[in-house]
Amino acid sequence: MSFSQNNYRPNPDHVVFLGESGFPVGLATIQRITLIGKALISVGVKTTVICRKGVWDEKSRNFEEKGSFEGINYIYTSKKTFRPKEFINRNIQKIKGIYGEFMYLRYLKKHDEISMAIVSEMSIIHVIRYYIFSIALKFPIVINFTEMSSSMQHRLTFFNRINDHFHDRWVIKLYDGAFAISANLLNYYKKISPSKPLIKLPILCDFNKFDQPKSEKEVSYFLYCGSMGYKEIINFILSAFQTLTDFNDVELFMIVSGGTKREVILLEEKINDMFDNKPIRLFSNIPYEQLVSLYINAKALLIPLRPTIQDASRFPHKIGEYLASGNPVITTAIGEINTYFEDGKTALIAENYEVDLFAEKMRFVLENPQKAKQIGQKGKELGLREFHYQTHGVRIQNFLKELQKQS
Repeated sequence: MSFSQNNYRPNPDHVVFLGESGFPVGLATIQRITLIGKALISVGVKTTVICRKGVWDEKSRNFEEKGSFEGINYIYTSKKTFRPKEFINRNIQKIKGIYGEFMYLRYLKKHDEISMAIVSEMSIIHVIRYYIFSIALKFPIVINFTEMSSSMQHRLTFFNRINDHFHDRWVIKLYDGAFAISANLLNYYKKISPSKPLIKLPILCDFNKFDQPKSEKEVSYFLYCGSMGYKEIINFILSAFQTLTDFNDVELFMIVSGGTKREVILLEEKINDMFDNKPIRLFSNIPYEQLVSLYINAKALLIPLRPTIQDASRFPHKIGEYLASGNPVITTAIGEINTYFEDGKTALIAENYEVDLFAEKMRFVLENPQKAKQIGQKGKELGLREFHYQTHGVRIQNFLKELQKQS
């Protein structure tokens, strides 16, 4: 397998991303990869995303197997961006992708020093494979540490439990360093790999994409954006909204991703059973531009976090986008929320994960619209200081230099 050198310019600082396919389109992990890449580019570091297999339906996505997105290079080493429908062809593509992945890494090593590979992967088989690649080709690997996989409630199958147990307690030690998204994950990695470099790299957002005016439409709504996998949180929000019986002119918009047709139907049936006047609108698979518009025009944006290890360890990507809208964020006092936000000043924070307490914050927005706007603006100012991707470019570059010293 050979690779052309069209537009190829060697750069002594070159970071590659491994483990996640689907770039440049995708949800939180792809968005985080994109923003880390843009942060690195802002300080002169070259970036490449390596996707080992295609994941898209052939009719729904049509982009080249190799190209550039917002300055970030990418390549599909399987030579296909779509997922074959046939079982045999899918597995042939996986094998080709893994072989092509190694060959491309070898090509990069030959023509341009790989400063670091950032890995987003929970499967221990693939992590061990990347570890072997890094030893053979002599480049360090760093974990993009955003979740405590063994605490994730939707990964309950027997094989996932075994995988996640070994990943969090042993395999994670194979990395040369870590980008931890929260204090909990930072402290965990520091405990399990005390001698290795790591930094806390919180949620990132491109605030420039939210620089647009509000719509003149008169629809008043709260907005929740999340995955169908968080059904408990969806039910929590529905219950909180149901208590606002004295406000007939406000709706609830829910952007739900990742669900099957059957799951969406069941959710619609549940909503119909709970509400007679249909004040809830469901959205899915909407363009990013429409998503941004829905954020910007909401009364407030909802993201309750639960008192679990999973939620205390993670820091949802959409909080950054919520803040960028300039509208108030309503959440709960869990994990990183307590690190960055102050109730009534930069966000509206329910003290506990309780429906009535969360509903009180929603009611506050409706009863105090001017104060709510001020909280939203202060939240945006905080977000610009703490989470705008450009503010972290130098920090990541300094981490890269530290890693190079130890390699």
